[in-house]
Amino acid sequence: MSPEAENALRSVARKCRTDILAATDGRPKSEHDQIITTLLDKQAKTIQCLPPGTFPAKLWLAFYVRQVDQERDPAK
Repeated sequence: MSPEAENALRSVARKCRTDILAATDGRPKSEHDQIITTLLDKQAKTIQCLPPGTFPAKLWLAFYVRQVDQERDPAK
């Protein structure tokens, strides 16, 4: 994957992580899966052409969201 594509994926992942944290704040854990799935679906549409064809864009985005989350909070 080119550095430009990876940077674009990471940028979208950071925005998605921020949206996820804002949307799940104060909500019961039972609602988190549905909220996160909806947000990942919405954001994955913006990066459909970026990741290599090995996995769907949603899986790439989920991977990078977890990576960004670990970088921001290494205790996880």
